[in-house]
Parts: sequence; C-alpha cells; structure tokens
Amino acid sequence: MKQKYDTYLFSAKEYMMLTLEVLGISLLFNYLFFRSMWGLLLIFPVGWLCFSKEKKRKLEKLRQTLHYHFKEAVSAIHTSVLSGHSLENSVKEAYLELEKTYGKSDVMVQELHMMCNQISLKIPVEELFADLGSRSKIDDIITFAHVIRIAKRTGGNLNQILQATWNTLSEKIETRQEIDAQLAAKKFEQNIMSLMPACIILYLQLTMPSFLLEMYTTSVGRIVMTFSLILYAAAYLLGSKIVDIEV
Repeated sequence: MKQKYDTYLFSAKEYMMLTLEVLGISLLFNYLFFRSMWGLLLIFPVGWLCFSKEKKRKLEKLRQTLHYHFKEAVSAIHTSVLSGHSLENSVKEAYLELEKTYGKSDVMVQELHMMCNQISLKIPVEELFADLGSRSKIDDIITFAHVIRIAKRTGGNLNQILQATWNTLSEKIETRQEIDAQLAAKKFEQNIMSLMPACIILYLQLTMPSFLLEMYTTSVGRIVMTFSLILYAAAYLLGSKIVDIEV
C-alpha cells in the first residue's frame, strides 16, 4: 500500500499514548486554573486539538525524512549508474544500500522497495518517481522525475544529469538542515517560555495554597482564571506560529 503524505493515521499505540497525554494535560490545566468538574469539561475538548497538531507534526517529520533520505537515494543511484548499471538496476542497488543504512522501516527505503516491485512489472522509473513526487508534494522529487523523463527521451548523459541533480540537492538540503537546527533551538526556547506561567502557578499552589484560594472559590476568581487561561492559550498559539516558519 502506497504511503500518503497528506493524511496520517495513528497506530493503536500512538492513539492510546496521545489520548493519555491529552487527558493528562486536561487534568493538569483543570488543577491549575479551575479545580472543578465544569472546568475539566471546558478544557478536555480543547485538549483534543492536540490530535490535529500531532498529525501535522508527524506528517512534516515524515516528509522531512523522505526529502533528506531522497538525497542519499540519488547519490546511490548515481554511483550505481557510474559503475555501469542501468537506471532500473540502480534503483534496486539504492534500495539495498539504504536498507543497510536506515533499516526496512525507513520511509525512503519503503518507497524504493515498492519501486523495485513495480519495476519488475515493467513500469518506467520516471513514472514511479513522478508518482512519489505527486504524493509527497516535494519539489525536488517532482523535478527529478521530470529530469529523468527528459534524459531518457532525448538520450542525454544520465551520469552528468544525476551528478548535477545530486549537487543541487546536497546544497539545498544541507542549507535546510542548518535552518531546521536553528529553528529547533528556537522552538525549544519557546516551549520552555510557554511552561513558565504554568510552573509559577503550580509553585504558588504547592508552597502557598491559601494565596490563590479565592481564585478557585469565588465567581470573580473563576472569571480571572478563565481569562488568564485564554490569554495563556493565545500567547502559546502566537509563539508557536512565530517559530513555525516554512523553509
């Protein structure tokens, strides 16, 4: 079955772990801001938004891994073509090489494995890469499929084309990896800053429980805590949007 890159289906284990995570977050924020069953009912549905965010994160990670390992696949195909193999056999050699490096569960290895099966059915290599590009929406894969198609139709020098493609891919992906590393550091800082208000409230509750007692027992206090939670959520979403930069 071909991997889809626009939707993500959680496994039973992932679904269970994420459900427990949502429940834990809901209970924690209810304890910090409301301490009531009504508060839990208000927070819990919002917690399920974690599922959509986690799906997005999983898909981005999957596409990122595919993109990075695609560079290695092109390198292996180029090396095999240089040694005299046909493009079809080179794809098979690339599959075996990447399987040794990343294992059978790697997304690029799985794609190459399916390509090998389809090549044995006489499906053209360029169509297989075009299909992968169409499913993944990764421009470099789409371009690679076009280049391979043109090279096979015009009888161009496949060695030079693969070398030029790999050089371009290497420069782009290495630059992207550097940017991703910097963004990861900023996202970590943003997560730490987002936890600070909750940690302060938790500290006050544990060390001076009477200090915040009115916030949970009076109408005015509940309104203030509700407004504080809304501001806290808005600040978190704004911070996430600022560091969530498309490269």
